[in-house]
Order: sequence, then C-alpha cells, then structure tokens
Amino acid sequence: MTSTSTWFALKNPVFCRLWVASALSGTFVSAQDIAATWLMHDLGASSFLLSLMATAASAPFFLFTLPAGAVADIANRRTVIVTAVLWQAACSALLALGAWTGAIGPNLVLLCIFLLGLGVAFYAPVWGAIVPDIASKDELASAITLGGVQLNLSGIVGPALAGLLLPFLGVPLLISVNAVTFLIVAVAVWQWQPRKDERLELRESFVESFIASLRYARHSHGMKIVLFRNVLFSLVISIIPALLPVIALKELQLSAAQLGFVFTCLSIGSLVGAVFALPYLRANTSQNAITSISMMIMICVLLTLALLRQLPSLMVCAFLAGMAWSLAGAELWVAGQRVIPGWVRGRMNAFQIMLGQGGIAIGALIWGSGVTQAGSTLTFSAAAILAVAVLAIGHRVSINFAAEASVDAAPFTADWNFPACPDHDDGPVTVTIKYTIAKEDREKFYALMQGVQAAIRRNGAFDCRLDESLDDPGLFRLEFQLSTWADHLRQTNRMTVDDRNVFNDAWDLHATDSAPLVHYYVSSQKCVFPNNFGFAGRTFSTTSTLPKRKYSVTTRPAES
Repeated sequence: MTSTSTWFALKNPVFCRLWVASALSGTFVSAQDIAATWLMHDLGASSFLLSLMATAASAPFFLFTLPAGAVADIANRRTVIVTAVLWQAACSALLALGAWTGAIGPNLVLLCIFLLGLGVAFYAPVWGAIVPDIASKDELASAITLGGVQLNLSGIVGPALAGLLLPFLGVPLLISVNAVTFLIVAVAVWQWQPRKDERLELRESFVESFIASLRYARHSHGMKIVLFRNVLFSLVISIIPALLPVIALKELQLSAAQLGFVFTCLSIGSLVGAVFALPYLRANTSQNAITSISMMIMICVLLTLALLRQLPSLMVCAFLAGMAWSLAGAELWVAGQRVIPGWVRGRMNAFQIMLGQGGIAIGALIWGSGVTQAGSTLTFSAAAILAVAVLAIGHRVSINFAAEASVDAAPFTADWNFPACPDHDDGPVTVTIKYTIAKEDREKFYALMQGVQAAIRRNGAFDCRLDESLDDPGLFRLEFQLSTWADHLRQTNRMTVDDRNVFNDAWDLHATDSAPLVHYYVSSQKCVFPNNFGFAGRTFSTTSTLPKRKYSVTTRPAES
C-alpha cells in the first residue's frame, strides 16, 4: 500500500543517498550564489552588472535546455548527470581560483555564473526523469514531493549559511567547499545502477527528437497558452532576482549576513506558499485564479519596493515575492503536465524551463537597464504596470482548460494488409482519408478538421491539407505526409484520448453507409536532401533509381 508520508521514499537507500547528496550540494549552491553576489560587490560592480547575474544564471536554460532534453532521451542518463555535475565542479573551482588569486573581475564572474548555469541546464531535465527509475511506484509520490522540499530547504539554509560564514571563511573558501560538494553528488550518482537501456526500433535520432519537440509545441494550442503565460510571469518575477541585490547592496548597504537573510526570506516565502497556501487555494479555487492571486501579490510587492527602502520592508517583500513565485510557478507547471502526452513530456518540460528561464534572463536585462537609466523607483513602478497588464491578460488567456485535457495514450490499432510491408526508412508516406459530408454538417466538419489537422501535425506529419472535389461537392479528401514509414508508426502510437475523440467525431459525420476510405502511398523516388530539417519534408530526384514497388497503393478503412 502506498504511504502518504512525505518522507516515505527515504527508506529507499539509493534514493536517500542521492537526496542527501543533492540537498547538501543544493545548500552550498545557494550559499555560493550569495558569495558570488558579494564578490561582485567587493569588485566594485555597478548596479547593472549586479542585475546581470540573474541573466547570466538563466540564459543557459534558454539556450541549452531543449537540446539537453533531446540528449537525455537518447543518451545514458547517468552519464549525462555525472558529466554535468563534474562540469559545475570545474566551474566552481575556476571561480574559487580566481577569487583566491585576485585575478578575476566582474565580467569573469558573470562568465563563470553562465558556465555553471550551462551545467545545470543539462542536469535539470535529466534529474527529474531518473526519479521513476530510482523510486518504486509506491515511493514515487513521496520522491517527487521530497524533490521540492529539497529545493526549498536548500534555498532557506544556503543563503543564511552564507551570511553567517562569509565573514569567517571568506568568498574563496566558501566557493571551494561548493566545488567539493559537486564531487560528492557525482560519486553518489555514479554508484547508482540504472535499468538496462532497451533500445526501441522506433527510437528517434537527436535531430528527429529535437524537431519533434518543436513541431509539437508549434501545433499544440494548449501548450502554446501555457508557454505564453509562463513567459509573461517570468518577465514580471525576474525583477526580484535581478534587483534584490541592487537594493540590498547599493541602496541599503547591507552586510553579508543581512543579504543572506533577505534571500532566506525569499525561500521561506516559497516554502510557505507551496506547503500551506497552495493546498488551501487548490481546494477552494481554480488554477487560473491562483495565478491571478499570485500576480496581485506581485503588484503589491512591486509598489512597496517602489516606495520604501528599509530592511524590514525588503524582507517582507522578499517573503511575499517567494510566495507568489511558488504559487504561479506550481500552477503553470501543473497546467503544462496536464496538456503534455507522455511521449513528449521530457522535451516539453525542457521547453517550459527554457522559455521560463529565458523570460527571467531577458527581464533581468530590462530591469537592470531600467534601474541604471531611470532609477529603482521608476523601474519598480513600470514593473507594477506590467504586472497589472499580465493580470488582465491572464483573465483573457486562462489555463483552466488544462484541467479538462485528456492526454492519456490512445494509439490507433491499425491492421494493414499490404502485399509487402514498407521498411521504416521508406518515405515519404502519404495518407489520404475521403469523407462524404452532408450540406448541413459542413460547418461542423470544418471545425472538427481544425482539431484533426492539429493532431496530425503535432504527432509527426510535416504537411496536412483538406481538399473538396470539384466534380462531387461534399466529397472531401484529408491528405497528410510524413517523412518515413517509421514516422507514421510513431504517429499512430502518439494519439491521445482527446485526439481520438476529435477523429471519431469527424468520422461519424461521414454521410454514406460505408466507412471513409483510407489510402496509403509511399514514394518511388529517391530522397536526395532532407529539406528544411523535417518541417517541409524531403527533396526528391525527378527520376527514380529505386525498383518498382509491389505495394505502391493500398486501401483500408480506418478504425474509428
């Protein structure tokens, strides 16, 4: 029986070892963030350079998380994690060496922060993916919860620890300790023995996997809404990590201990929001309402920061900003999980991380430039106006639809009867479905075809069109193309419950007694160039060099 205890998964010795190592490392990573901020201050960095630390930390996620997610699907995950962790250890060691020798300036600190973020960008998508391989089914809920607890605890303890230790240990030694903790994580992960990787014959290459994720995001209406809302929220929240150090160090002249406690308040607010506020709000209101509440909290925080410059008010604002961050961040993440089918979840999670962190990177650049050119009061006031606009947009572009999404796998079970079956690399493949639609059903059919075509495109087709016969009005032909037969097999396996429902609704509008006819064609021309990376198919020579196929055309009624 599954335990409801938050700590249940710690009974698993492998998970416990990895969790403790991650908690230790995460604590010192948070401490290093404060140490690096203090180092920038000691080096005489301007307000703009201080704000760029948030950009340097977030930019790698925007640039590399999606390729990292694709790598994670085709490479050994343990190797990816260990390599990413060792990379972070090397970057921390380089930063520590520069601090020890005094041969480092603000620009080199920003470069080291960027390089550290590069390691995290490859680490983060894979770490979440290995949890189901480590924890049993009964332990999984506890393991996922403990992951969030670890992040919040590290965010609380790390900054406070940095504030207390910096006056005694100094920046170089504290960063050196962080480099050692990365080695501890690498050893712990390397001792884990992953399940044997069973290569599937339909597994995609890196390029195919990367393009499939872009194609899915492009043709999934629900995913586009979630990503759009994610970017808007990130632009608003980015002002907190960007300008909190500026206010603390440049305007209030806080000590290292006080700076650490300000960031500790941010993490405490995040923990309170996740553990106490979020369960209550989820029981009493909708997902979109929770994001609206979060944005209203941010409006109050931004207006307060525009008017007040005292340590107590700064700590309270940090606490409330952390709470708002956890509320909206959690609901946008959950909305994304509800609209993403399992086959592309890892890559779409990487997409969410990429755009969210990209919004923070761009926002931090904007707010840093604003505080340099116009001052902090006007910058925070402008951010409050943006937050009001995002609140209004959130009411118009709601994420409540995600609760009704049904993306469980519902593959088409085709029963082809070809004289000879195509090879997986044969292609491109063209599929046509012919419908006869009564005049009174035309408008409904057109509407359903929008959903049908979107499902076909996001699950693998590079082209899809609907034509009506001039000779026989009411006779429609849906035609779509895929690069290879393997792509068509993947497409049939990727269909969800929602996809099947819209296909069935369109199928039921067929006006004759017989079912719509489905025809399959495979090209008899030779592919000479993979044009446009899969978005527009392939380029073919005008004369065939292939032997004449026995199975050029086959007809079969599709299953509803």
